Amino acid sequence: MDYRELSKLLIKVAGMVVIVIAITSIPSHINGFLYQGHDTFLNFIKWVLFPLSLPLIVGYLMWSFSGTITNKIIEKNIEPAINTVALKEIEQIAVTILGLILMFYSLSDIVFNIMYVLAENAGHSIMSTEFRVSAENWGHIAGTLVEVLFALTLLSKTNGVILLLNKLRS
Repeated sequence: MDYRELSKLLIKVAGMVVIVIAITSIPSHINGFLYQGHDTFLNFIKWVLFPLSLPLIVGYLMWSFSGTITNKIIEKNIEPAINTVALKEIEQIAVTILGLILMFYSLSDIVFNIMYVLAENAGHSIMSTEFRVSAENWGHIAGTLVEVLFALTLLSKTNGVILLLNKLRS
């Protein structure tokens, strides 16, 4: 593996980290949106979709154009290293690790959601048919579900995710 290949790999991994962090921010963005009382689709775009789309786009661009970024930051006269390593395997390991990180964030959010809803309903009898979940909680729960689905996709179909990203690049 030469310096260019290593640089491309690190830029790809950094792009995926940016995407994972953006996805872990979904519950807090939705929760903040609902908590502030914004209720129009335009406000949803302004306060949730737009802020979250920026890191998603940057992460995707880092993943897709890692070679172009590498060419801008590494001089062309750097000698390649002698050692070769299978980049696809390293890429697969990196995506799997990011899937695990996202899954742990998701599990933390799931525990938070359960504890928060139980605390809100603590005054009601267990046998009561009234079980309250506020709009803010629903927003947080929806964002957590997106996290879980993305984490499961990364963990169960790592090769598929890498193939999809390769197709998008070509």
